[in-house]
Amino acid sequence: MGRHRRIPSEVDTNLTTNWINSPGVWIWYLSLIGLGWLCLSAVTSDAGLAWTYVHLLHGAASYWLLHWTKGSFSPEDQGRYSGLTLWEQVDNETYGTATRKFLTAVPLALFVLATHGTDFRKQPLGLNFIVVLVLLIAKTPWVHKKRFFGIGR
Repeated sequence: MGRHRRIPSEVDTNLTTNWINSPGVWIWYLSLIGLGWLCLSAVTSDAGLAWTYVHLLHGAASYWLLHWTKGSFSPEDQGRYSGLTLWEQVDNETYGTATRKFLTAVPLALFVLATHGTDFRKQPLGLNFIVVLVLLIAKTPWVHKKRFFGIGR
């Protein structure tokens, strides 16, 4: 077992993250992504380019929400999670859970959708790759509680 793997407690008392494991949240999340693609594909003429926009917007939003914002929304936590990002709080800091796997698979799937079967002359492949790479690195256990170059302290 790695040093970041712990046995999760019976009850997740963190009110900021326990909703992520609720039934229907994953479906709501995927539906929101699909709705974003529908709206953007109505504006653009290329469905692949619409997936690129969804991927880039999702990457920026999820990085800010999961890997940048720290603390808890609940005053009942009494500052217990003030030094942790939302990603670090998920599943009581346990890696390898179904929720973490799902939240890791979504940017990968969006990267594949954004780069598959489109005209690469119009696609910013490098930008898509950078976004997915940053999100995947931020989700690895070896950057758990690490703040690089003083960013996010």
